[in-house]
Order: sequence, then structure tokens, then C-alpha cells
Amino acid sequence: MSKDIRDETATPAAAPGHRRHRAPRRPVAALLALLFFFGPALAFVLGVRPEAIENRPLADLPSPTEGWDFFPAFSTWSTDHLPLRAQAVRFNAELSQRVFGEAPSYGTDPGGPATGIPSGDSSATQTDGAPAAAQYPRVLEGQDGWLYFGPDVAEPCQATRSLDEVFHRVDRLRSAVEASGRTFVVTVAPDKSTMVAGSLPDTYLGQDCATERRTAFWETLRATPPTGYLDLRGPLEAAQEATGDPIYRPTDTHWGPRGAAVYTEQLATRLDSALMDGTRFVETGPTSQPGDLADMLGLPHDDPVEGVELRRDGVTPVGRDSLEVSELSDRPDRVLNETNGAPLFQPRTVLLGDSFTNASTAMIGQFFADLTLLHNEVAADSPQTVADALAESDVVVYEIVERVFIADGGPLLDDASLSAIESTLAANPR
Repeated sequence: MSKDIRDETATPAAAPGHRRHRAPRRPVAALLALLFFFGPALAFVLGVRPEAIENRPLADLPSPTEGWDFFPAFSTWSTDHLPLRAQAVRFNAELSQRVFGEAPSYGTDPGGPATGIPSGDSSATQTDGAPAAAQYPRVLEGQDGWLYFGPDVAEPCQATRSLDEVFHRVDRLRSAVEASGRTFVVTVAPDKSTMVAGSLPDTYLGQDCATERRTAFWETLRATPPTGYLDLRGPLEAAQEATGDPIYRPTDTHWGPRGAAVYTEQLATRLDSALMDGTRFVETGPTSQPGDLADMLGLPHDDPVEGVELRRDGVTPVGRDSLEVSELSDRPDRVLNETNGAPLFQPRTVLLGDSFTNASTAMIGQFFADLTLLHNEVAADSPQTVADALAESDVVVYEIVERVFIADGGPLLDDASLSAIESTLAANPR
């Protein structure tokens, strides 16, 4: 037997027979290689387009004028816009589930704050045994099919500012707005891990440091809330208790329609309690919505939810077909409404929000005669865009998700943003 093997690999007579045995594999390997390298291009030609499968929009194509930042930004853009990427992720997830009985692990970038969060100062440090460069998962698999967004844990554990510093910066923003003669409202959308903590895994990386910072944060808000603060957690918990059902969705980061209704009602009431006149929240029965966390794992899933609609007598949109507003983007989006029935909030308002406001677009715009929507993270790249939008407003609303507020308050509270806002509003008082 040993001689035969040596003869196959070493003698001319044996080699042809060996090649004939392996020959059929080469075309298969070549075909697989061609599919790997050219499959996405072929899919694009056939009309397949990239999908947003993470909890953010697809990255924009960077400009070469960005210098060295162009290369990592281009890598992110090319990955996001690769055709068939979503299908590949789903295939990988299904294979992992079948072979290992669990979804694949997709980690966050090790070290530093989570992607999209500016570094700020380093006055806050990690408080438990999880290493500073820990590979936090992008999605936490909880109990009974519940999924949680990994940054709910990663961002509190990798916070770059102390809570005192975050609240100081909120007060600095509020002072700039109010000193210019404008009204300021700040509200925090609670993390799903705060609102539905009972379905979190029994243990997970960063459990101690995230819990400690989250607890300190909410205790501070209850004891000494910043001027202009609008509490959402209390009303959300009350609605959740009244119905007996979680107000957030099992495989999505955000609240469902009932949570959007609570957010909208609380904001409208804070601005003017008379705005609720002629307003009805109508139960529309069971429906479903796709979960963004399930998509991130490559396992698409629709969450069952109880449908809720907002109806305001006599309110009609101006210059658009629907009262629903578009999702927030990096450009100010001004929407106008008129009414012959339910009252509208007349002062010109700018709402700086995030994905929780995006989860409420079917309801949030119907209370305003003149509303400008802008994503609060625009401040990271274009502080002056935010400052100019504020200068054209009478009322400023800042909605920020808990995990980002806990980490550093968001790019709106960076020095560059605050300086631009302070100087611009001071030059344009109301």
C-alpha cells in the first residue's frame, strides 16, 4: 500500500491516473471561485440591490477629499453596498443554527466607544472585569426568543464621559437655546434592555458595568433632571403595565406602535396640552413588523404587534400625500400641516432625533404646523448644519436614546457642536 501511494505521486506512470481521478474537482473549484468573485457583480446587473441589514442606513460613498479617512470609509461603503450580502448573512445564520444550534456571533469593534460615537474625553472608566477592548456582541440573544442590541451594553461599559460631564453639556446646550429666546425640550428613549430587562440573558459580557452605569443614570434623572427634561420611561412603563404586554418588540431594538403613541402624546402634551383636543389613538388590531435585530443576525423575523393609529380631525399635510413624515436624515426636512379641526402647534419647531423618532414617523408630525426633522448625529460631521437649523426655529426638541446619552450624550454635545450652536443662536436671537 505504501508503494502504491509513493508511485502515484512520484512516477510518471502513476501520475496520469491520479490526475484523471482529481480532474472533475477543478471545474467545480473554478466555478465556485468565479461565483465568489463575480457573483455580486452579476447579481447587480440582474437588478439585485444592497439592503440595509444593520441598525443604521447604508453608508454614503466617501469623497477622496477626506484624506486618510477615505480608506476606512470606502471599505465600509463597499461592504454595505455589496449585492447579495444580506443573502450571504442569512445563509451563514441558518447554517450556524443548523450545525451549532445558535446564531453566529458578530462582534463590535474591540476597544473604544461603539461605532458612530465620538471619543470625547476619557473621564469615565469601565467599572467591572470586562476588559476595555472586549469584543461585545452586536446582538444579545435573550430568553424566549428576545434579542437585544449589543451597544445597549457596550456603550455604557465603554463610556467616554462621566455622567456629571454629560449633564453639564446638556445644560450648556439648554442655556444656549434659552438665552436666544427659544424653548428647549430634551427627552431620552429608554433602551430595550431597560424596559424589558426580564428577558435578558442570565449572564453576559459587561453585565455589571452596564447595570451600574444605567442605574446611576436613571437615579440622577429622577433626583435632579436637567431643565427642559421630558420623562418617557414612566409613561412607557405605565402603558406596558396597563396592557400586560411589553411595549418594545421581541426581535427589534425599538418600541412598537403603542410606544410611538406614548412618545407622541407625551411630547405634544409638554408643548401644549390643548394639542390633544380632537386627537384619537385608535386600536387597529393585530399586525406585524420586521425586526431589525433578527435581520442583523441574518434570520429575518416579523414581530406580532397590536396596531395603533393616530387620527387628528381636520389636519391635512401641505405639499405631500401623507401625514406620515420621512425618516430623519443628514439634511433638514421641513414639513408643514394645516387644519380646520384639531389644533396644531404653531411655533416653528426643530426635532433632533434618532431611530426611535424614526420608529414614530407615522404619528409624530401631525401636531405641528411647521416642523423640521434632522438626525442628531449629523452634528458629528456638520455642526453648522445643526446650528443653522436651530437658528431658524422657535422650539428645539432633542430626542436621544439612552445608550448614547449614557456613553457621552451624542455628537450634539461635542465641543465643536456646542460652540457652533452657541455662536449661531447668539447672533440670531428670537
